[in-house]
Amino acid sequence: YHTKLGPAGLCRICLVEIEGTPKLQIACNTRVTDGMVVHTRSPRVNDGRRAVLEFFLLNHPLDCPICDKGGECDLQDFSMAYGQGQSRLADPKASKPKAVDLGPTIVLDEERCIVCQRCVRFDDIITGEKSLVVKGRGHRDIIATATDQPYHSNFSGNVTELCPVGALTSKTYRFRSRPWDLQRTRTTCTQCSVGCQMHVDVREGTVLRTMSVPSDDRISDGWLCDRGRYNVGFYDDPRRLNAPIYKEGGKSVPLLWQDALVRWAAAIKEALASSGPQAVGVLGGGRLLNEEAYALQELFRRLGVANLDWRAGRQRQATPGAEGGLPAELEAAQAIVVLGQSPAETAPILDLRIRKAVLHHGATCIAIATLDPAPPYDCKTVATVQEAVDAVPKTAQRIAVVWDGVDAAAARDLTARLQGRGTLKTFISGEQPNARGAEASGMHPAIGPGFSFLSTSGRDFAGMVEDARAGKLHVLCIFGANPVLHFPNGDAVREALERTPFVAISELFATQTVDAANLILPVAAPFEKSGTTTNVSGDLLPVNAARKPPAGTYNDLEIIAGLAQALGVEMPSLSEVSDRVIDCAAAGRAFTLGDERLCGAQTSAPKTADDQLVVAVQARIFAGGGTVAHDTRIEELRPLPEAAVSPATARRLNVETGDCIDLEGARFTVHDLLVEVRPTLPDGVVAIIDGLPDDPANVFGGDVAVSVVNIRHSRELAGAAS
Repeated sequence: YHTKLGPAGLCRICLVEIEGTPKLQIACNTRVTDGMVVHTRSPRVNDGRRAVLEFFLLNHPLDCPICDKGGECDLQDFSMAYGQGQSRLADPKASKPKAVDLGPTIVLDEERCIVCQRCVRFDDIITGEKSLVVKGRGHRDIIATATDQPYHSNFSGNVTELCPVGALTSKTYRFRSRPWDLQRTRTTCTQCSVGCQMHVDVREGTVLRTMSVPSDDRISDGWLCDRGRYNVGFYDDPRRLNAPIYKEGGKSVPLLWQDALVRWAAAIKEALASSGPQAVGVLGGGRLLNEEAYALQELFRRLGVANLDWRAGRQRQATPGAEGGLPAELEAAQAIVVLGQSPAETAPILDLRIRKAVLHHGATCIAIATLDPAPPYDCKTVATVQEAVDAVPKTAQRIAVVWDGVDAAAARDLTARLQGRGTLKTFISGEQPNARGAEASGMHPAIGPGFSFLSTSGRDFAGMVEDARAGKLHVLCIFGANPVLHFPNGDAVREALERTPFVAISELFATQTVDAANLILPVAAPFEKSGTTTNVSGDLLPVNAARKPPAGTYNDLEIIAGLAQALGVEMPSLSEVSDRVIDCAAAGRAFTLGDERLCGAQTSAPKTADDQLVVAVQARIFAGGGTVAHDTRIEELRPLPEAAVSPATARRLNVETGDCIDLEGARFTVHDLLVEVRPTLPDGVVAIIDGLPDDPANVFGGDVAVSVVNIRHSRELAGAAS
């Protein structure tokens, strides 16, 4: 039995004695009635449980000394409580495979499996994917996939945590530690905007695993996505930056921290003195904690700099205003409209809430112009906002809108048309973890802390790029962002960085943006610092350090404080910053989805020739050039470069799934993209994955009309390989 999965009646270890009933009954599947008298401890109950446990242990390998579940195993606990201490089995135990590769993240030990089916029920009830099944009969029962293909899911790691024995174990944690050797810290996941609560387990300073918080009903419902669970190997990757570096004359020179801060401050002072505050720009990405984002904008506003922004990619807005909802409210919606990227890849736990609403509560789901594959639940795909509004049932009183924060005009139109149809809750899944906190803290050219709109706006990051290319920007400071990889026009960003005399960046690794910077500062990672983050619902959530940062690195707040000191700027104390962060998060918000004051102007759709396709970028949970790209333990989870097209477009191009093509723009060509024919895509569009360092989707820049060249059919590729 598991509280999130409901009764199943499979293990029978919960036998109880009910007065007036001749036989023992299983507690999980027996309905309570008035006047029922239940004995959970009695000689009959103990004998019954002892007999059940004896059957469990008949063929169990009893390899506890080498089992990863040792010390946190339910079967061990029950054996201590009801075990006989000696087996009566005289025949040899049944032998099964010990290390079955179930998928890219999980190893299955068939001998240890007690066929409780928690994993199967999770995959059926919670995710709706129905990939895991039980095959065989009797003692030959095994857990497998329905198709005999590897088990792939954005939530696969949850089955290792649900498994009551050591049958399902994580490849990244296997044979690494015992639970009593771990130091556990509760914190908030900062991989996306949802803000799931998690436990971080550290042994001797090494992050070994993360675990869910089962009681986190408000946000995660007790689950974790695989990126939050598995993307921890980068913490000890040898490629992490560990000392400040200054690039000059084509050479990289290590610096002492004090020298780096003094050089940085001198560049800022020179730019301010020669060209004024408009010659300085600041980009603070969603990796920053609230305190860091607030301190960053406070420092530069005190210098008179108004060119501040958090938007390093396509997302334009992070805060939905007064209509924002809680993740738990999403599953109570009667109709859910998804605009833009599916949260399945940007905020997976929100997608679990949608699945629960549709699969268990009968909600209607509508997706507008989606690029994503069909989900494992009924979701109607439409092309326009009006079609989506028409598809919302007239009887729906609770409506939710999940927006990726990109197409502001469509978001304004959608919410306006849904007003008056019932209670409306809005969610911005976004692409950065603490974008909402950065927005509330004032990391925005048009608003100050607490959403106070400014009389005079600075330049957003797109404007800073324009100024830099025109030679007007002299200093650019980047914190927690990789715009070369994620900004829609990556080529323009590269040119902007090349033409900016001084570019400083705080980063974990040598990313694409770091390669173009002058001053590189190594920074602490999320589990190495404390503060707060703001999630998709506006909750102020604690981030607690689980280990110390590597020698030579500091967190962003310490770097900002050091820069302020080098500049001679007096800053508020840490306690004052913390108080102001709380005030910012609680401030009222008088705007809606797509508010032009937040989103700014947007470009119109590109025009294409008859033989060309429009490039659309799609998110993938394990894409990116930072922590995922530098985590060797999850390389198998990184997506391959692909080009997805509709069936009609595939017929026009004479391609099919598995073929290989090149996409050619006016200036660049992307090679070796695997074709996927996807029925949910509109005609004339080719969807490629955003954030792949070796095949960046933004390489075409503003030129998003491309031609398909050099088609290699899969049958030809197979023949060449053989």
